[in-house]
Amino acid sequence: MKTIQVVAAVIERDGKVLCVQRGPHKFSYIHEKWEFPGGKVEVAESNEDALQREIYEELELRIQVESHIKTVRHQYPDFCIEMAAYRCRIRGESPCVQVRLKEHLAFQWLSPCEIEFDRLDWAAADLPIISALKS
Repeated sequence: MKTIQVVAAVIERDGKVLCVQRGPHKFSYIHEKWEFPGGKVEVAESNEDALQREIYEELELRIQVESHIKTVRHQYPDFCIEMAAYRCRIRGESPCVQVRLKEHLAFQWLSPCEIEFDRLDWAAADLPIISALKS
């Protein structure tokens, strides 16, 4: 089974992180699940470049990638992902920065202690990242 290289941004702002809800998907196990935003790494693209590109394409936010949190390898029934998660900040942040959803259904800013596994229906691959944020 093919492994897909993906990146995830844990975007921090005022002690909270950005959580987004996926749109509809043919696979029920990721359909409308909550996740940290990000996406696939393209050929010859660094993880940092992929994150900056994906976050701008999906949310129209310019981010600064700060540090690696964790890399998760997760086997879904139809594919496997290797997801590298990074702490990020919004570049040139001002009080009027807006998240513009282009591919997601909803977003929430939550503190790490507010992110509960049972409060939002999270994608399974994101759960180890949540655990890393809480430790």
